[in-house]
Amino acid sequence: MVEKLIFAFLTVLAFGFLFYNLYRFILILKLAKQEKRTDRFWLRLKNLFKIALFQSKILREPFAGVVHVAIFWGFLALLFSASEAVFQGFYPEFSWSFLGWFYTIISFSNDLFCVLVLFAVLFAFLRRFVFRVKRLQGDRREMLDAIVVLGSIFIIVTALLLQNSAKIALYGAEPYSFQPFASLLSSIFSTESSFLFYKIFWWLHILWIYFFMNYIFYSKHFHVYTSIQNVFFREPEYFFKPVRINFEEENLESFGAGDFEQLSWKSIHDSFSCTHCGRCDSVCPANLTGKVLSPRRIIIEIRHRAHEKGIILLKQLKNKSGNPAQEEQEVLEKSFIGDYQNPEALWQCTTCGACMQECPISIEHLHPIIEMRRNQVLMESKFPTLLQNVFSSLENNGAPWQFPQADRAQWAEGLDIKIASENPDFEYLFWVGCAGSYDERAKKISIAFAKILQRAGVNFAILGSEEMCNGDVARRTGNEYLADFLIKTNVETFKRYNVQKILTICPHCYNIFKNEYPDYGFQAEVIHHTQFISELIDKGLIRLRSGNKLSITYHDSCYLGRYNSIYEPPRSVLKSIYDGSFVEVKRKKDKGLCCGAGGGMMFLEETQGKRVNIERTEELLSVNPNTIAANCPFCITMLTDGVKAKEKDEQVQVKDIAEIVLENLV
Repeated sequence: MVEKLIFAFLTVLAFGFLFYNLYRFILILKLAKQEKRTDRFWLRLKNLFKIALFQSKILREPFAGVVHVAIFWGFLALLFSASEAVFQGFYPEFSWSFLGWFYTIISFSNDLFCVLVLFAVLFAFLRRFVFRVKRLQGDRREMLDAIVVLGSIFIIVTALLLQNSAKIALYGAEPYSFQPFASLLSSIFSTESSFLFYKIFWWLHILWIYFFMNYIFYSKHFHVYTSIQNVFFREPEYFFKPVRINFEEENLESFGAGDFEQLSWKSIHDSFSCTHCGRCDSVCPANLTGKVLSPRRIIIEIRHRAHEKGIILLKQLKNKSGNPAQEEQEVLEKSFIGDYQNPEALWQCTTCGACMQECPISIEHLHPIIEMRRNQVLMESKFPTLLQNVFSSLENNGAPWQFPQADRAQWAEGLDIKIASENPDFEYLFWVGCAGSYDERAKKISIAFAKILQRAGVNFAILGSEEMCNGDVARRTGNEYLADFLIKTNVETFKRYNVQKILTICPHCYNIFKNEYPDYGFQAEVIHHTQFISELIDKGLIRLRSGNKLSITYHDSCYLGRYNSIYEPPRSVLKSIYDGSFVEVKRKKDKGLCCGAGGGMMFLEETQGKRVNIERTEELLSVNPNTIAANCPFCITMLTDGVKAKEKDEQVQVKDIAEIVLENLV
């Protein structure tokens, strides 16, 4: 009876703390900006099964992934044993064996996963503390937390296995149970000692579960409670798009995020869900090249700020009167961007999305980065000096460079290309873009694609001087007010000409038109030029020479590939020309490495570490190509600079797919 009373007291205490901590976590989420994350339910549910339950992202690293899958499914399977042990605290004879054959599956799964989890924990310990995998390292607090987490899992699983072994030695196997490993170990317990050891391991199992389920709230292992719903709450349809600010809303007092409360509640949920696995850092082009940006650190520091300040704010809301203590006031006065977030790191992000692609629990790193950039630009006027010229040019010229808008169509002189105002019955609008209109290198891509369209007899037109920047650069660099103006202006132009189909040579233009302009009331069929060229070939509207034996490799642009999953059309075009001499690099498709130009970095200088474009160029050159093919004017610029820096420009050419196709037209 005394044992039951003690157990009941500890159970109430443990679950009381559990629900208190969960309630406080929900209150902290409510302090943040609210947004709807339950729409498109079936899409979200599909992602939940694919990513959370079937661990598709975890398995992108096969060996480590299998280890984690063992731990994940082991935990789910062991929930039955944990619940059985809790019920046995009140009813010692309780067993799930009344479930019959299902109990056979449960008992075997528990037994098997006990062993698998033990090996997985050992492997995880070796990777972190013996092999010292770089992305798994952290400060002293993080490493100590890892020891507690791995140690707790080891103790819980070992205690359960030995508890079951002692129980089998004491009572024999239960009806319908099948526990081969526990049965094997039962021989180590004598009949006289088995009851004592059963009680010892049962109590150890229960007490450590109670400790661990509450310790988790202060640990990186909090994702045990949040990871599944974090996947459900992620954007289910688009890879990433910034949240639109409605500047016509009268109650708007601030823009972007200057503190954690101004971030979305999902960003706070992300931060508490982070496992500190470091996969994001391991693929971040800025981090890989020695810069201070760490996507993991950005997410971790959001949690630190939300936890430290959030608890104080909740206390103030509860008490309503009284001033905060001196220590609390010091926390409140800390600067989110400065004391927690490194301002320099915010301006090293290329928005390539590799961090989000690799995150096993679908953390959306780019949202807080863009929101903090917005705060720095729109509220604090703290941003890289070079961006001032970009913003001024966008305001005055509708382009990030200081060229007059009237010169937009100069590249097309002598090509007999019609302007929309002269050919209102066009089928396709060829959106040339800023680079394709003004940059000398990118103009060659515009010309090549236009000639291909003419050869295929496509009815198209360009906007000429009515075209202006799509808003991507302003939006990614935090100047949402300017982006809003540019987008609305373009939408008016599109609607005036009743644009239904858009062709573009720029993945950034493609992405914003396809995925972000619908938020402004404009939708059209948007086609990247590599897709359209592939269609022209398939329809027989253009014919190409095949059998080229020169070696060629291909660079996936982030905004065409990772953002929009367009990988095969460019490759099919190249393979139709190059006969078996198309060579892939290791980092390709959704694991491709950024060229370094996105997120406004095209217009900024890299002052730390190695240049991202050099890192990417070196990989592309490692397969000894004669030609590096790309699909983006920005990528072409960055890779051309990289090839020149490596003094390979006489041996290796960097070309857009449109240029390659034009050269090989029959």
